[in-house]
Amino acid sequence: MATFIHVFAEAARRSIQRRGIKAGQYAKKRGTGVYASPVTQDYYFTHQWCREIKRQQNVPKLVARFRIPDDEEVYIGRYGVQHIRVAASAAIRIAREHVAPAGLEVIIPRSIKPKEILKIYKPAKALGWRYYPEAKGKKPCGCAYCQKGEPYSAAKKKAA
Repeated sequence: MATFIHVFAEAARRSIQRRGIKAGQYAKKRGTGVYASPVTQDYYFTHQWCREIKRQQNVPKLVARFRIPDDEEVYIGRYGVQHIRVAASAAIRIAREHVAPAGLEVIIPRSIKPKEILKIYKPAKALGWRYYPEAKGKKPCGCAYCQKGEPYSAAKKKAA
């Protein structure tokens, strides 16, 4: 069985425990599915989306760890790039062997049932990248378009 995690708002905990993880729209309404990250030996890459999602929606986050059958088809790829269709076990292998796994995401094209959820927990801290995977050590763009609605955007615009 292939194991994945899904990051969600703490307020949805009871609903997810009772009803599972509902499939939502993704990729400009091309389909429905559940965003997930493959569980690997590297805690950082497994939980990389926690910080980016916290930046977008500044509410406490929890993680649901769940299992799906190895042969179930999923989509894997970098955020914002075309995904490929593979078996769930192949998606985990791709994530483990990938040269630069930061930014990889998996889309499971169905809802996750409550019985498939193994554990719901609070991650140690918000790990991962902000803005984009290769952003570490680079200053964010200060243009008005990139800073629209961002916290502290006035200071960033002046610095640019």
